[in-house]
Amino acid sequence: MPENNRKLLALGAAALMAVSGLTVGTATASAQVTDTSQCKTSQIVERSWAGSLGTSYYINKEVVGDGTAAPGGEVTFRTTVSGAGALVTRIDDFHPEGFELLRARESVWKVLGGQSWTSVTSDVRTNSGNNSVYREGSGWTTAGGSFVTLETTYRVPNDATPGTVLNTGAGTDVALASGRWIVNPIDTCVTIREPNAAEAFTGSLDGLGLGSLTSGSTTAGGISSDPASFSSEIINGLDISQLIGIS
Repeated sequence: MPENNRKLLALGAAALMAVSGLTVGTATASAQVTDTSQCKTSQIVERSWAGSLGTSYYINKEVVGDGTAAPGGEVTFRTTVSGAGALVTRIDDFHPEGFELLRARESVWKVLGGQSWTSVTSDVRTNSGNNSVYREGSGWTTAGGSFVTLETTYRVPNDATPGTVLNTGAGTDVALASGRWIVNPIDTCVTIREPNAAEAFTGSLDGLGLGSLTSGSTTAGGISSDPASFSSEIINGLDISQLIGIS
């Protein structure tokens, strides 16, 4: 086996043991704290105006998870509109520059099924001019506690700088006079962090063509929920023949 591949396997084993909760020697890890005092992972903005006859409508924008993402990783946002009963005909998500939409789904109230989730990846539109994606429709109700949520998942650029705090925005169009409403920025932020051991390792293997470890079921998103199973998936996903130089 070539010496470089031996080193890669050794480093990979150490990374997998680390995320699985095992110990490797006496190595220690430290966390770098970024000041995010001006941002939150969830914000709610209220608006009432003449066209709403004084009733209130709300936009809630949140980051799903702990509010952090690694370069090349994924991050998910949810934008929810609720209020006094009028129809919502549009919902916008303003994302950081360079983020690539991977998938989208919506939760709206339906006559059959009530409030439920539906995949809408092929239905959302993009506006590269203002770094946004949006979903339009004939109208979704906000009556009786119903709400309209657009959930968007993005790929973070590979060159995103760890420690950077990135702001986002949101918007909607309520079917009332002067119902178009944009809050950009909304101060719902995502913090770019350093890749953890497994993310760095899988990214290196992808770059070397030694297995598809960031697609399908073997993704970095599985680390926190079940580290041991994630490690097994990585090992099963390796193209061992390439590591040992057979092919």
